[in-house]
Amino acid sequence: MDREGLLGDLKALHHGRGLRRAGVRGWLGPDLLEALGATPQHSDAELRVALARLLARHTQALPRDLRELFRTAVGLDVDLPRLEDRMERAAGGMDRSVRVLRRRLREAEVLMADAILHQRASTNEWWDAQGWQWLGLDASLVLRDDAVMSLRHEVLALTAQPKYASLMFTIPGILPGDEEPTFEALLGFTILQVERTGPTGWRLSLELPRDLGPGEAVDTVIRIRVPRASALQPYVVLAPLRETPHARVEVDFGDSFPGTSYWVLDGVLPTDLGPVGTMPVPRDAKPAVGRVTCDFTPRVGLAYGIAWDQLEPKPA
Repeated sequence: MDREGLLGDLKALHHGRGLRRAGVRGWLGPDLLEALGATPQHSDAELRVALARLLARHTQALPRDLRELFRTAVGLDVDLPRLEDRMERAAGGMDRSVRVLRRRLREAEVLMADAILHQRASTNEWWDAQGWQWLGLDASLVLRDDAVMSLRHEVLALTAQPKYASLMFTIPGILPGDEEPTFEALLGFTILQVERTGPTGWRLSLELPRDLGPGEAVDTVIRIRVPRASALQPYVVLAPLRETPHARVEVDFGDSFPGTSYWVLDGVLPTDLGPVGTMPVPRDAKPAVGRVTCDFTPRVGLAYGIAWDQLEPKPA
């Protein structure tokens, strides 16, 4: 990978629809392929996402006008069929002539090439991450005769155009043959598909309202209703599979379960979670009355949440 070859590859990105052209491997130059650590096994979709991440990362260090110009020219932020169309859009937004912006685009390409050469991406960096990230996780459970869970996530776009995401979770205690839980998207998402992945597991396929630009965040809320609260295992936890800076778990016990105690699970192994009667009640357990809220700074692979010892409804 050399500077002149990389400059040629960067300049070629602007042709046609830019990054949104079909057949990525056919137009992505050899020096950029090397910078990405691409292999013949990577699909066109994977190459497009990896390239968008690479460019989004390195444009952050450019002066603002060059950053906007380069991102528009390659089609990161604007989906127009020709480079001429995108340059006209940039000229209108930046109050500069297209001729001036073409010269400035060459400057942006040089800075991008130098940045990529200076801090070459490792092979795994681009392929292990998806095109989005959760900025925070918030689970709120209301326990009465039924159980209603609200899952709040802030979704951060890491690439240009992530529109689809998935959410996997388990509802311990709900077994095949029981009345099925229901799922509703309240904010930010449309639910495309609900798939039961195992005895207690579900996967939601989700669609954002539009393509997002890198760095753009959207608040989302999913609501889940379980017909019988007593069918649940006695805990609600978040066990993130990806880094997230913050998690919050809230349980509203109301006054429906006298004699019930609760305690906090702060960074326990998921394998330590068990069914009713198998988890020891710690000495610092407290009466489960009203609303209980706990905030965590989670680590990947550990579980965080609230557990209780029983759910015996108050006599009618």
